[in-house]
Amino acid sequence: MLRIEGLRVRRGARRILDGLSLRIGRGEPFAILGESGSGKTTLLYAAAGLLPIEGGSIEILGEPLESLGRRERARRLGLVFQDHQLFPHLTARENVLLAPRLQEREGAPELARRLFEELRIDGLEGRRPHELSGGQRQRVAIARSLVLEPALLFFDEPSAALDAQTSEELADLLLHINERTQIVVVSHDLGFVERCCGRGIQLAAGTIANEGTLAEILPPAG
Repeated sequence: MLRIEGLRVRRGARRILDGLSLRIGRGEPFAILGESGSGKTTLLYAAAGLLPIEGGSIEILGEPLESLGRRERARRLGLVFQDHQLFPHLTARENVLLAPRLQEREGAPELARRLFEELRIDGLEGRRPHELSGGQRQRVAIARSLVLEPALLFFDEPSAALDAQTSEELADLLLHINERTQIVVVSHDLGFVERCCGRGIQLAAGTIANEGTLAEILPPAG
């Protein structure tokens, strides 16, 4: 579903990613792990087409990322930001339906209604972001991505600023969503990814230090 070959990304004088190659097929939720500064968020944003690359290639479902128009890219991949990036002046429902309305996608209102029920935020459609809890805002952001029915959905530090119970609920939710949309999670929260991801990579200094199942790449408990 996602194929990256020889990816190089530079920010100013510093090269963040240096010749990184990665393939993610359909399967369990996939984790991208690493310490702060290891390049994991840069990798996520480059794969989503939000950062220019210095070299290498990125393919989504067999098509070069740079060849995809905005609409086609949205059908293939979505991104849930750490800070959610909801429009503060719009209601939850308006946030979710903004992109489908601009793209004139049929059936979006009914799909949005089902997503609000599935994500357990039905009844909150008329509230604005400041009237929602952090977990509720995150679920609205998830619905906003899912309403475009992407093949892959990227999450940037999804458990950040969530309490333990909400974090557990989110991990279970990602497992459910992964039944139809491949989930890729960037996180430094090992407890969270252990709950919802079965495989992944660990970055260090812009390269892949370990890859495989989480049991293989994470240090043993204790």
